[in-house]
Amino acid sequence: MASLGKNSKIEQRAFVKIRTLLGQSAHEIHLDLVQFYSTKGALSFPGVRRWTHRFRLGRKSIEDDPRSGAPITTASPIKFNDIKKLIDLDPHITIRELSNSIGISMGSVDHILRSQLKLTKVCARLVPHYSQRPKRQG
Repeated sequence: MASLGKNSKIEQRAFVKIRTLLGQSAHEIHLDLVQFYSTKGALSFPGVRRWTHRFRLGRKSIEDDPRSGAPITTASPIKFNDIKKLIDLDPHITIRELSNSIGISMGSVDHILRSQLKLTKVCARLVPHYSQRPKRQG
């Protein structure tokens, strides 16, 4: 069985491309991939069928097409520092106020607060988040 590294997807697409150009069917190619990579590591049959179709239409590249849209993260060090400064000035500031003053979405502000700054809103004040809270008496 092959080692499943980072390039496994690209290697499998190259295999699909070569076998498609040699005239093999998607079913035959998928069986060979499963035999080599095992069921869990091999490209799915619909994926093999999709790539064989693309290669038969003349596609040359085995790389993913670039995707449109916003980048996954909008949290730059500047925005991170701006949020930290605003919280230091006013610990009672709301996520909406932070969002409006910095110019990023409320979801991004919330993500920065919770994931990067490790802060949680407690009694209308941002405080450090602790993984375990003390048990209440009584």
